[in-house]
Amino acid sequence: MGEWHMPDAEEAASLITALLREAAGSRVIWDFDGVVGHTEPLHEASYRELAERRSYGFAPDFFAELVGHTEQWIWERLISQGFPAEVSEVPNLHRERGKVVAALAQVSLKPSWLASRLMPELDGVADEQVVVSNGDPDLIAALLAGWNLQPFVTVARRAPGRDKEALFRDLCIPPCVVLEDSDTYLALGRKLGAFTVGVRHSHNPRATLDADLTTHL
Repeated sequence: MGEWHMPDAEEAASLITALLREAAGSRVIWDFDGVVGHTEPLHEASYRELAERRSYGFAPDFFAELVGHTEQWIWERLISQGFPAEVSEVPNLHRERGKVVAALAQVSLKPSWLASRLMPELDGVADEQVVVSNGDPDLIAALLAGWNLQPFVTVARRAPGRDKEALFRDLCIPPCVVLEDSDTYLALGRKLGAFTVGVRHSHNPRATLDADLTTHL
């Protein structure tokens, strides 16, 4: 779980060269799930774990439509489709699932080849590097520290009542480079004037990834 598959050496080198050029003097916005860490399999496993605890089963492909959405949206969607809970229980479900994800991440998650290689190379080239995510910022910071990537990047934190989109809009001010696996945020990044990099992985095969550059992990 959490394994990555690096593109061939020539493709990787070409991508890195282009990103170093585009990122010079820019803010670089990293999505976490599916870009820095391949957490989507962990998230899928955690939803399945909570379902099993309640003797409920998901369809094999249930997670595909959920990638990239907030947890509140996901739980409301799943509950409307029959998950045995009430919307009022979402805060408790969030806490329960967070413990499952954290446990899985600490033992099995590895950084992407892109983050491992590019974050250190961008240090001193980019104006700053920041992770903007719907995920738990404390867990993300702990994982980055464990991977020795924390010196190169900060984790943006959402104020109460604000979601990733609001934070993304605040930070995505040109010159800016956005690395994302979500069509929604790639489109928003382009609209706001950023240079965009679409990231393909095992859990977004149906994404269009309309971006200035694309890669796979």
